[in-house]
Amino acid sequence: MSFQYLKTSVEDGVGILQLAHFEKRNALGWELHNEILAALAQWLEDDAVACVMLVGNEEVFCAGWALDVLNTTSGDELRRFNDLALKFMTAIYDYGKPTVAAVAGVAPGYGMDLANMCDVTIASENAKFGSTQVKYAMNGFYGGMQRKCGPMRARRMLFTGDPIDAQEAYRIGLVDEVVPVGQVRERALTVAKHIAENGTEMAVALKRIALRTQNMDHIGGLAFELQLTADLLQRGLFRARVADGYRRLKEGKSRAVERVTEK
Repeated sequence: MSFQYLKTSVEDGVGILQLAHFEKRNALGWELHNEILAALAQWLEDDAVACVMLVGNEEVFCAGWALDVLNTTSGDELRRFNDLALKFMTAIYDYGKPTVAAVAGVAPGYGMDLANMCDVTIASENAKFGSTQVKYAMNGFYGGMQRKCGPMRARRMLFTGDPIDAQEAYRIGLVDEVVPVGQVRERALTVAKHIAENGTEMAVALKRIALRTQNMDHIGGLAFELQLTADLLQRGLFRARVADGYRRLKEGKSRAVERVTEK
């Protein structure tokens, strides 16, 4: 794949999307919306990609909405831009494979929302987050925030627009891990590879559980997961993994604890 404002590559089952519209600080305008959508659509059907990672650079992850577009667009054109944003957010929220965001530098407003749309967010110590849309007479996206950090803190961020640093984002559950400056891409890629090493078939099955059970009651969720378990038990992948796991267990190399001491 070749894009103007997006660098793409695949490494050990991980599709890497590096936002590269640097003159606009990776702000999401027409081009970047469409290019990310195109890359995601292609990788969704590619068995060589089990997990997708989004990353910016060390100074900025994504600056949010492209304000030049919002400031100069109106009428039907603005409606089309809003429709594009809905298509974009839906594609990431409901993506059929796990997604990891690697956030360094600033991620205000819609940039933070992009990270929140991903399944796992790894942050650099220099990362800054904020639901800053209110400062431009717009609304931030509450759903993604409250799913990760709970309703009360999400409402405070939504109402005030005040930014928080990486450690506070970690404390409230907005990010999963904070790493030293300069290491976020490497660490996020390691996490993504840990996901991808189980293979695309498993990644898709587990993402289906994560997407669907969060909207079910606990009994319905259990039934759905057991149904999927029954399906997995019939697959060749299960038989191959069990045989390999048993072999490793006899060798004293249980897969269940192979990364238990890893930081």
